Amino acid sequence: MARSLMRHASNNHGFAVSSYLALTALMGCSSSSTPATHPEDGGGTEDAVSSGGPADSGEVDSGEAVNPGVDSGTAPQSDAGVIIGPMLDGAPPQGNWINVTANLAQMSSECGNMTYVSAKPDEDLLIAGIALDGLWGSHDGGQSWQAMGKGSGSATITNRPSAIVYDPQNSMRYWESGIYNGNGVYRTADDGTTFTQLGTAIGADSLSIDFSDANRQTLLAGGHEMSQTLQHSSNGGMAWNNIGAGLPANTNCTYPLVIDSQTYLAGCGGYGGGPSGIYRTTTSGGSWTNVSTAGGIDTPLVASDGSIYWSTPNGKGVTRSTDHGVTWSAAMGSGSVASTSPIELPDGRIATLGPKYVMVSGDHGATWNPASDMLPYNDGVGVAYSSQQKAFFIWHFTCGNPPVPVPADAIMRFNFNYQTN
Repeated sequence: MARSLMRHASNNHGFAVSSYLALTALMGCSSSSTPATHPEDGGGTEDAVSSGGPADSGEVDSGEAVNPGVDSGTAPQSDAGVIIGPMLDGAPPQGNWINVTANLAQMSSECGNMTYVSAKPDEDLLIAGIALDGLWGSHDGGQSWQAMGKGSGSATITNRPSAIVYDPQNSMRYWESGIYNGNGVYRTADDGTTFTQLGTAIGADSLSIDFSDANRQTLLAGGHEMSQTLQHSSNGGMAWNNIGAGLPANTNCTYPLVIDSQTYLAGCGGYGGGPSGIYRTTTSGGSWTNVSTAGGIDTPLVASDGSIYWSTPNGKGVTRSTDHGVTWSAAMGSGSVASTSPIELPDGRIATLGPKYVMVSGDHGATWNPASDMLPYNDGVGVAYSSQQKAFFIWHFTCGNPPVPVPADAIMRFNFNYQTN
């Protein structure tokens, strides 16, 4: 996920901006082993768009990360003036955030150390991605973590993981994408014992696979901080070509979604000053049409009812499509939800991070309610939910001059039984 966004001098949604700056630091700071690729650094190996993020020093903005409307005790309002968010139903669910970083704490890494956490939907398995140190799995809700990809002949993952995509029909198979440090896309066919490098894909902000094809031949992988770059494979990832020439310039349209072998969506985050929103093609990238000015940032959610949910930059809410991305709703939840990837709970509700809590919607994003105690930190990168553990997991990272060890509180857990809450 090139979660890289431009800095804004002022914004009413303080949490959203702070979250963006943290994500920008993750995706914008250069690897200790990879040359910087930003125009201001004199590099050009990634054809980077004009910079709006922090310098490659990896320093994280330390500005206040609180939504003023929430802090004042006043419920935040949507753009339409409808009261939404933490004040809607009074007190949030009670409980404590529990540190489950365990043996990952202080592991040697780099800027963006704890880049990604995922919960496998059909197995009691959490997967944490650590820059330079690959994927780590936990079968006990985060009490302990074991290195993945250690089987004989496995490729070594050193990138900063950006996405894990699970095959809905084969529990043993899933794909990983990441940026910097090595290849951009890997696949496992044995539940993480070994991984195979897929071609020579460059660093990828996100990844999508055509699950309408039993052979999983069509893959899309976004670039990273690169305009008009969307990697396409028609042979399962063995070879890649760029189909992003028809996408707008000076923005990162690096969050793809495959609908079928010829129909794709591309989310644009606005990094570099260009437009944000969602673009659609029915010609395998031959031409693109802007279908929404909302949405486009981070990995979209395809829910069990077929709805697609996509976050909008700058904390401007979530948009929804019910027709495979042809049309989209107005953004919902502006100011109440951050611009991170939404997830689906087992009962069909949608969850994401908010200014002070994990937020949940039971009406397709129209309104949002708190589903956790106050967040333990204000720079959370995302949220995952384990149906086996019945708990939310959030994570954050740190930056600086390498080595940058994994923070002691990198992964935090909040117990939430979706059946009783």
